[in-house]
Amino acid sequence: MNLNTDHLKRCIETLCLSLIMSIDAVERWFAYRDNRNNTAHDYGENFAKETLCLIPSFIDDVSQVEAILRQRFNEGNN
Repeated sequence: MNLNTDHLKRCIETLCLSLIMSIDAVERWFAYRDNRNNTAHDYGENFAKETLCLIPSFIDDVSQVEAILRQRFNEGNN
């Protein structure tokens, strides 16, 4: 599947509007996406270090979205 930046950003904005994600989290997700796009063009050591610094907050954000979605889907199945 090929999701361009505009499509992904709209999906992230929809998560925010659905109260699944805060505005601050949306900004972080945009930064993750931008960083991911840059990995295709930048192989420098400094860029790699910057990317590694994003990983802990990315894992936290993914876990938070997963927990919220699991809760909402479980509520819908009861």
